[in-house]
Amino acid sequence: MNVPLPAPFRIALPAYLVLLLVLAVMGASNQGLLRHQLDLMDRKEELSASVARARLVAGTVTAPQAVAAWARAAGFVPVPEGGIAVAAAAGSVDVPPVEGPSLEVRTVWR
Repeated sequence: MNVPLPAPFRIALPAYLVLLLVLAVMGASNQGLLRHQLDLMDRKEELSASVARARLVAGTVTAPQAVAAWARAAGFVPVPEGGIAVAAAAGSVDVPPVEGPSLEVRTVWR
């Protein structure tokens, strides 16, 4: 008794196999993307650690104490003595009056 199957049933097996292959390809692609993401996350951790190490090294060079030591070695005048250094100019130079230390803060509310 060979009874021909209706059209939807004749298409079911090939459609199932095609969809199964599509699902397998998607799964393989997903696993590749997962490995790539994990590699990127590892690389991010390495770079974050590298940045932290670089900041420690830069801190020894650009820390306020290091800059102050370099300025003293280079002959710069410390900030509190800046007014005296302006008044010690050679020759007759018109020196503007040096005001006392001041602080101005402006706040804009919007």
